[in-house]
Amino acid sequence: MFEDDKGLQAVISRFDLAPAAMLGYGGEAVVFALDDERVLRILWEGAEPAVLRARQALVDELAAGGAPFSLPGLDKVGEIDGRWYAIERRLRGRPVAEVLATLSGRERDLLVERYMETTAALGDLPLAPRPYWGELIGQRAVRAQTWGTYLRVRAAHSLQAAGLLVPGDGPERLARELAAALPGTEDACFVHLDAFTGNVLAVGTDITAVIDISVTAVAGDRRLDPLSAAVYLAAPQITPAATPRDIDVAMSWLRAAALEQWLPPARDWLAAFWSFAVPDRKLHEWCRGILNGRGLSG
Repeated sequence: MFEDDKGLQAVISRFDLAPAAMLGYGGEAVVFALDDERVLRILWEGAEPAVLRARQALVDELAAGGAPFSLPGLDKVGEIDGRWYAIERRLRGRPVAEVLATLSGRERDLLVERYMETTAALGDLPLAPRPYWGELIGQRAVRAQTWGTYLRVRAAHSLQAAGLLVPGDGPERLARELAAALPGTEDACFVHLDAFTGNVLAVGTDITAVIDISVTAVAGDRRLDPLSAAVYLAAPQITPAATPRDIDVAMSWLRAAALEQWLPPARDWLAAFWSFAVPDRKLHEWCRGILNGRGLSG
């Protein structure tokens, strides 16, 4: 995999990594296990090391209050043949997506409940006030003076980047509709936005870590993380291991938290948000499926 990416292969060769060492990849990097204590995150071509340092500064801020789960830790940033990489501490546990497949009955229900509780607790992590709403790091961070404006502008940017066209005034009309359907808030908290079951680690039924805090993280409405967790769990393209029972457990949690009514608009906005991820075929397929029927083309 990635044989044509010469920069990536140069880093892999320098660290003498076997294919089996790859832990996964996403929109920012591909990740390999170096040993039991460390992982190697190799950024895609064109990424800047400033993002790594900004990401770690954000994680340090969030961890200052003593998080109930582990957060990523950066040990070293380096560069080989123009490709940047980071060596990070390897955190205990396996992705919830994998652990789910090993559990059944009440234990499986309990893991789903704790996954939902953890995503809700992300909003408790300490985040200093920002003079904006929106993305916390990144060279092309989208920010606005209100939460609703951020939701609208971000959705429009993603739809445009994906080439998804809406008759009339382009993506702006759909973006306005999606943003207006979500609740407003005056309380800006940390929102991970990518806390799907692959980015939350567990040992048995205990959540041990939340990883991949990166350019999707925003200052915004904390309710969006547990809502997105349920959305991602219910999407077979994102969490193929989830069962109808898992989804029922997550929905029960949302009902108890008085969040169920916001699930459909959150799902629709998230589909617009992630629509920029065209190379991720399964994710993009999910986005198109959710947004289908709204006059999209392209």
